[in-house]
Amino acid sequence: MRVKGKVTLSITMKTFEDCQAALLSLLPDERDLPPGLSSSIKCIGNQLIYELNYDIDSEKLLSIYNTVDDFIRNLRILMDSLNTP
Repeated sequence: MRVKGKVTLSITMKTFEDCQAALLSLLPDERDLPPGLSSSIKCIGNQLIYELNYDIDSEKLLSIYNTVDDFIRNLRILMDSLNTP
């Protein structure tokens, strides 16, 4: 069975500049996603918006979780570095 959908994450950054830095740092990891997955990252003001679109077989649902998990892990490391004085 095919499963289609979208996951959207909206993360508030301290500043637009922090958002831009995060976007540029996270973009390289969004290449070569598993088949049926595509993502986008953008800044709207100080909001970092991550969207993951999927159109996959239901047996591949774990790839959605893993992709979002990787993004969140990378974002957390990045945010920690932005908050370090």
